[in-house]
Amino acid sequence: MSTATDNYEMIRLDGISFAYQDESRFIENLSFSIQRGERVCLLGRNGSGKSTLLRLIAGLLNPTAGEIFVNGVSTTDHKRQRELRRQIGFIFQNPEDQIISTTVETDIAFALENFGVTQDIMRREVGEYADRFELKELLHRHPLTLSAGEKQRTALASVMVVQPQVLLLDEPTSFLDYRGRQRLLATAFSGRSYTIVGATQYAQEVKQYDRVVFLHQGRLLFIGSNDEFAQTEHWKQITTTASTRMGESIGTNTSADTASSPKVEIASPLRGTQLEMCNVSFGYSHGQRVIDGLSMRVPPGRITVVMGDSGCGKTTLALLLAGLVEPSAGMIRVGGGKLSAKELSRQVAVLFQFPETGFFADSVLEEVAFGIRDLQLNSREIEQKVRVALDMVGLNFDTFASRNPFVLSAGERRRVAIASVLIMERPTILFDEATLGLDWEGRKTMVRLLRDLRNSGKTTVLMTHDVEFATQTADDIVLMDRGAVVWQGAIDAPELPQRFIVDHLGVKALAE
Repeated sequence: MSTATDNYEMIRLDGISFAYQDESRFIENLSFSIQRGERVCLLGRNGSGKSTLLRLIAGLLNPTAGEIFVNGVSTTDHKRQRELRRQIGFIFQNPEDQIISTTVETDIAFALENFGVTQDIMRREVGEYADRFELKELLHRHPLTLSAGEKQRTALASVMVVQPQVLLLDEPTSFLDYRGRQRLLATAFSGRSYTIVGATQYAQEVKQYDRVVFLHQGRLLFIGSNDEFAQTEHWKQITTTASTRMGESIGTNTSADTASSPKVEIASPLRGTQLEMCNVSFGYSHGQRVIDGLSMRVPPGRITVVMGDSGCGKTTLALLLAGLVEPSAGMIRVGGGKLSAKELSRQVAVLFQFPETGFFADSVLEEVAFGIRDLQLNSREIEQKVRVALDMVGLNFDTFASRNPFVLSAGERRRVAIASVLIMERPTILFDEATLGLDWEGRKTMVRLLRDLRNSGKTTVLMTHDVEFATQTADDIVLMDRGAVVWQGAIDAPELPQRFIVDHLGVKALAE
């Protein structure tokens, strides 16, 4: 059995290549090493190979060429797989992908139980890590009933409880609000006793790492320190969108906005009308109110951004506005008239946080076309509508139409999901965390798309934690806390409550 030779090396890649079935080579001839206690950031566009590389290091995939060593052990050495599993902790982008038990307590204990830890030690370790990750009050809750931040802390505690020597992070802050991101990063980067390899799309998180590995189409374009990376064109690409501030002309496209794909004309047979919620309440169980006496308005033909902490009720608000649940009190009006939930659902299209979980078709074309199959269009008309929808989200029809959506990157799948909503041409569109999983080019495409939707007369509502995205798109902002609206108005209004912005969104101001 071959082993790594450098005693201070924790991870070594020797000429790694990898290809998925029926796909061209995805990772190509990567060679580099990572030292013990080092923190290495993986950057690159959607589909560049970041998640695949993390899975290769974790031993979840085997390279088609080359070899990977973790602490001197080859990831393909099947006799030592149990040893490797104990040394490597993996945190996925979506915490629900690794929740496997019915309570937080048993989820944290699961790995310890698999490794044969005694009951006394297990109870002590679970208690210690529950305390460390602020989960003690949640130990008997089902993990799926938790907020996104609580789920991700549960996932991290479940991994860290076995004290791995390598921690792999696959964009773990994507689903978290500002305070959740700060808490998770502070916990994950609290010491140097383990090596961290993490993928991110957030430029502000790069400073947490010592070195940067930049990938493009599975190839290594850059490896070096943070300071060295900050001098490259790659860093300029990533941070281009950060220069847009609230108060600038949101309707003015910059060269960065228009460079990635041509502007697409959007059909708009139905123009948006004003949505109003009047003293609306809703709860998922008796005696529990997720939305409590909420009143708000969504002006027609504008982009309204809804912001607030995880668990404040943004997703439930989207369900109500889309007519997917009925309010227990109050009413929802469209254009001044009260509509039933069924009538509302015909007016509003919605894209939720995990739309990719509903994929079922074998090709991108079939997936995007599903929503218009009952319109009695011929195949040529359907293809043209799919082509326009894919162009709107920055995906080339000839490249993607025949591909299987299940083998696309997370960001590419997100764009396919958005296209499948846009193709239905509803007058009002809701996006719940539209930028999750998108790289910097994907975010630029979304900014341009939303402006085009507004210019075509559509009414758009965005539920988001992404402050930068909000500053680039919003005409109006709604701030939520504990199921109620605490403020709403124009994004550049001087009376915007700055204390709420600082405490809940982590920025000094949105309009300064």
